[in-house]
Amino acid sequence: MLNVSSISEYVYCPLKVYLRQSEGHNIQTPAMLRGRMVHEVRRGFEELLKRNLWSINEEMNAKTIFEILMEDVAEFVDKTLLKYCEKESMDPKSAETISRKLKDDFEVESWLMAVKVWKIISNRPKSGSDIADMFFPPVLLEFTIENNELNLRGKIDRIEIMDGYYYPVEVKSGLPPVKGVWKSDSLQIAAYALLMEEEFNREVSVGFIDYMGSCQRRPVFMEVNLREEVLNVLEEMRMMFHEGVVPEMVQNPKKCSKCEYSEICEYSTN
Repeated sequence: MLNVSSISEYVYCPLKVYLRQSEGHNIQTPAMLRGRMVHEVRRGFEELLKRNLWSINEEMNAKTIFEILMEDVAEFVDKTLLKYCEKESMDPKSAETISRKLKDDFEVESWLMAVKVWKIISNRPKSGSDIADMFFPPVLLEFTIENNELNLRGKIDRIEIMDGYYYPVEVKSGLPPVKGVWKSDSLQIAAYALLMEEEFNREVSVGFIDYMGSCQRRPVFMEVNLREEVLNVLEEMRMMFHEGVVPEMVQNPKKCSKCEYSEICEYSTN
């Protein structure tokens, strides 16, 4: 069964997916490790925000709200990074740099949220639980889903539920393009939408990519052409694995130099 996460790799380089899945090679680069760690810290930060919002009341000013939102955040970041240094052999200097950036980002995001919360409770008093529901709608985190007919499975970062509609959300640690989203990301979120429609028996008209490198959310509309493109890519991947039909490769020095499989790939330009 194909994995949705492989779609992005396939768009980047089909041979990369082939080497990892067919040949049993699974190499993890420092960049991949950093991305996984940032993803985990981000997820934990959101859970802390939701918990801390419950302590907010209408008598607090913006500064007090900010201080409450930041409770345990720095300690959580340090603890998570220490785990990656000890168990995943992450470079301590790299971890320290990431730690500083994340803490700075979280302070800015918490302050912006504190101001929004203060304005809300100043105009109309609300309980902490009501505020938490306003900022964080019902969500399914890391939801595992698969479909035998599509021969496809995956783990969706988030499924947000609003007014009976389900929205897939994929979290990326990098930066978005100038406009829209990267092609590989649009195909990935569209594949999740197909799985969700079968799972929940509801049409999914739009999904989102959260680019944490710029704190931006970009929409992806599930148009007919995008759906067809996903199905075509899935068919190409099935042919590659089941029939050994690997698409013709176009050497790209920039891609090859960054690829973790460059030393074992016959097409590498290194």
